[in-house]
Amino acid sequence: MHMKTFNPEEFIIFEGVVGSRLYGTALPDSDEDRRGICIPPKEVLLNPFMNFEQKDSGFEEEDRCIYALGQFFKLCADSNPNIVELLFIPESHYITMSNYWATVLNRKQYFLSKKTKYTFSGYAISQANKIKRHRRYFTNPLKAKPERSDYGLKDAPTISGDGLQAVANISFDLLNPKFVEEIRAELSYRSAMKEWHDFVSWRDSRNPRRKRLEELWGYDTICASHLLRLMFEGEELLLTGKITFPLTQAEIVLGVKQGQWSYDQFLGTLENLDTGFNSWYDRSVLPKAPDRNKLTELYFDIIN
Repeated sequence: MHMKTFNPEEFIIFEGVVGSRLYGTALPDSDEDRRGICIPPKEVLLNPFMNFEQKDSGFEEEDRCIYALGQFFKLCADSNPNIVELLFIPESHYITMSNYWATVLNRKQYFLSKKTKYTFSGYAISQANKIKRHRRYFTNPLKAKPERSDYGLKDAPTISGDGLQAVANISFDLLNPKFVEEIRAELSYRSAMKEWHDFVSWRDSRNPRRKRLEELWGYDTICASHLLRLMFEGEELLLTGKITFPLTQAEIVLGVKQGQWSYDQFLGTLENLDTGFNSWYDRSVLPKAPDRNKLTELYFDIIN
């Protein structure tokens, strides 16, 4: 059996609607996003050269992904936010449902753990840093590409690549002061070049819709709404062991998405939620780690 003959569509055990239509934040022009799970046949599972993990739609206008059961188990046990939420999709949003998926849902507690704090808040904070960086580019765009001469450097570096980082890790007290000055200038130049490349990438390739939002509201409100959604989901999951859909805070998330919040309001709420995660972790009803032994048993019960 060749990989090209394997069609995940024939082996789907679950598919459901996710995204804004699940969260309760959809607008009239919102797409219908989908996620599904399949059990590849044994010819695929037992063949190391057919390492099937997931199939994406491949179309920009369609956000649909089908995961192999094993990939779903790994991501869910690792508290991947976009995967954990599949355990809590209401039946009204099912497209395909099987007894295999019912078996998974009956054991959903094995997947859940306090790792939620780190994955949900960690991803949200990384997105917040991106929002802040892009706002800085929008309000104070870089004017010109950095030049080595701006930092008093020669055209060719004295030390390049990994060698520079290795030297930078040495105590500067052990090095010649002039050499230290050059290292610091070289590191500053490289940092500025990285910032320049990030800025150019943002400027030249950002999504037109996101560009309009930044021009309208001063920051990417869609990204901000996804970030707050993750924080709200993480809070509920830690404290109750479940996520309610549509979201209880759907109106808040939608308000941010539509530009009803100022940038400062958004940052203030984000900081409060981030601080809250420590308290929610201490009060969490979830175990410290997923039950991987039970999950392994469950996985082989399903595929056998």
